[in-house]
Amino acid sequence: MPDLQLTFTTKPAIAPAMLKALLLPRKGFNAHTGLPQIHATWSGARVDPDALGRYLTLLGLPASETLPILYPHVMAGGMHMHMLTHKAFPIRLLGAVHLKNRIVQHRAIRADQALTFDSRMGETRLVEKGVEFDFTTAVIVEGETLWQETTTYFKAGTFGGRDNPSASKSFELASLESATDTSQWSIPTDRGKKYAAITGDYNPIHMSSLLAKLFGFKRDIAHGFGVLAQAIHHATHSRTGQDNLQVDVIFKGPLYLGSDLQIKQNLEQDPSRFDVYCGTNPKPSICAAVVEL
Repeated sequence: MPDLQLTFTTKPAIAPAMLKALLLPRKGFNAHTGLPQIHATWSGARVDPDALGRYLTLLGLPASETLPILYPHVMAGGMHMHMLTHKAFPIRLLGAVHLKNRIVQHRAIRADQALTFDSRMGETRLVEKGVEFDFTTAVIVEGETLWQETTTYFKAGTFGGRDNPSASKSFELASLESATDTSQWSIPTDRGKKYAAITGDYNPIHMSSLLAKLFGFKRDIAHGFGVLAQAIHHATHSRTGQDNLQVDVIFKGPLYLGSDLQIKQNLEQDPSRFDVYCGTNPKPSICAAVVEL
């Protein structure tokens, strides 16, 4: 099957893609045919200084001449949505779970640089309870790839993975033993709406307690990438700079608005690792690592 090409020269709007996610019927995933090879590019992208400033202020991150390591993912959000809600994409995005990310930053990106985003569908894996699918994103500046990401989603269902799971596996992170609190903060109840106003991610589970309950949550939840950005800032790290870094994250559970968060670490076991806990939940909601390459 030939690639389906999406080309953007201005910032891709998320709202039309969200409408497609809500309204367009989907065929459902078929393990025999897999997923279409969708390839998207956004050339000449520029950082909006106002949006970046509001992002830093909302999350309590320091200003810098370079972008926070997660910010390219935020900028690419609209393009990702257009890929995952394309009429040829068979999986209904609502109900799919954003499961994992691996980000490699070769060199920190200056906020004044012109960027090219290149994203395409990646590997698909049958697992016991459904299917995992990846898509990759690269940020290119003057012909040099400065930043790369693999995003993994999970869709529950019976696709054959119980009896014939895929041989390849997505990455895992070792559990932390005897971890202790190293930082804590709270998520404001209005975080979902404020973060959405900056990023354009108006997923209903972040906007309304009532709508979140329709999707099985006890109330509205925070955007995981916003909490992860704060956790990277708050956690104790051994890294010395912003170049040649790898961020691995697994989203394990919800982060409810209005909750207290704690970072737990065992610096002797692995100074790169940290887990984020929400409220009184004894299990981590985020497991992550920031590694110097």
